[in-house]
Amino acid sequence: MIKTMLVTIEKHNMFVKGDKVIVGLSGGPDSLALTHALFHISDSVGFELVPVHVNHLLRGEFADADEQFVMDFCSNLGLECHTFRVNVSEYASELGISFEEAGRRVRYEKFEEVRSKVGGTKIAIGQNRNDLVETFFINLFRGSGIDGLSSIEYVRDSVFVRPLLEVDRTQIEDYCAQNNLVARRDHTNDENDYVRNKIRNVLIPYIKDNFNPSINDTVFKTTEIMKDERMFWNSHVEKLFDEMCVSEKDKVLIRDSSFVDLTVSEQRQLMRYCIRKVRKHLVDISLDQLNQILKLTRTNTSIRLDERYVVSYEYGNYVVSKIEPQTKTLIAPEIYSFDLDLDSYTKFETNEWVVALDADQVKGKLTIRTRESGDRFIPMGMRGHKKIKDFFIDEKVPVAMRDAIWLICDDEKIVWVHGMRIHDHCKITKDTKNIMIISLQDIVEKR
Repeated sequence: MIKTMLVTIEKHNMFVKGDKVIVGLSGGPDSLALTHALFHISDSVGFELVPVHVNHLLRGEFADADEQFVMDFCSNLGLECHTFRVNVSEYASELGISFEEAGRRVRYEKFEEVRSKVGGTKIAIGQNRNDLVETFFINLFRGSGIDGLSSIEYVRDSVFVRPLLEVDRTQIEDYCAQNNLVARRDHTNDENDYVRNKIRNVLIPYIKDNFNPSINDTVFKTTEIMKDERMFWNSHVEKLFDEMCVSEKDKVLIRDSSFVDLTVSEQRQLMRYCIRKVRKHLVDISLDQLNQILKLTRTNTSIRLDERYVVSYEYGNYVVSKIEPQTKTLIAPEIYSFDLDLDSYTKFETNEWVVALDADQVKGKLTIRTRESGDRFIPMGMRGHKKIKDFFIDEKVPVAMRDAIWLICDDEKIVWVHGMRIHDHCKITKDTKNIMIISLQDIVEKR
């Protein structure tokens, strides 16, 4: 394993003398073998090793045991381990993404945090040849192009390095056995609730049994070909970018009208390049999404890439940009409200700006504000309270917009989440005697 790893390190110039290498250490076989191997070559190659462990708080006492195991392992090697605890479940819900993706983002954020803190130069990840094959299939099923089908990179952004990428998982397990490394086991890897696990535990064994026993070698060769193709495209697209694009902070504009004269492949590759330049990665950017972007032809139309980034079409130009989050320094609109009897209720049309409530359920004076920590209310149609945060997640409100939604409150509760839902206790029923009309615009009667 070390022989293969050293060839990979040399071939891709992963380390230079004086490097300070952050290594992700979960306690599993891959990261344990990587950390152990890097530690034993660090003096000869000339770099310093800094382990980082992130406890995702997903597996209770098992996760805590992983953390303690990693700390003891590093202590025995004479290394200081930087440990973090992050509630990945809450993070995933906040962003509306999978646990797997949330965990990946959190780990990389902490790796970068430690790298910045200690003056690190490289971040070593324990992904291996099997991970590369699994990622190939994941990207294939998503409808990826050359970037996705080339799977995992050996070196990314001159910082992230994967020394084990040509090492098979069985070699890693043999290395652990030979060096008495008793790795921690994550039982969730045996469950098929995640796409990667299904590919690893179901799809690849099926292909080996029924189509190609050497499917891992075949896919690996395919990814190597794709990497060579990608090198050509990268060089070509960089030239197109210099000719057609203007780059600003958190924004890229494709300005040259000759963009429409490019081949569709060139358009896609240039768009991917621009997205990556602004967003820093291409996670979840599929072929279908790229095709939808290229169909934007009307000014002020746009497609959201995620909660923080958007591609828009503005006066003949495509613009890839970061969405600035709203702050709580918004100027609150005036609340218009008045009471009326049931007979007059039908004169007013309700919509996202105008609601009708049971006036007797509104207690005291109405005020307006944005959300605060711990806010709760009972959405109309429900019986129990729900956190405003969870309500926004369920309604798929982008994170960047949540602090810009007005909450209209009485002295006791939130009576209306503007544009979305009123409090269930304030709804009009057969027992309602008095109506209150509330609006954030001037109220007018139907014509």
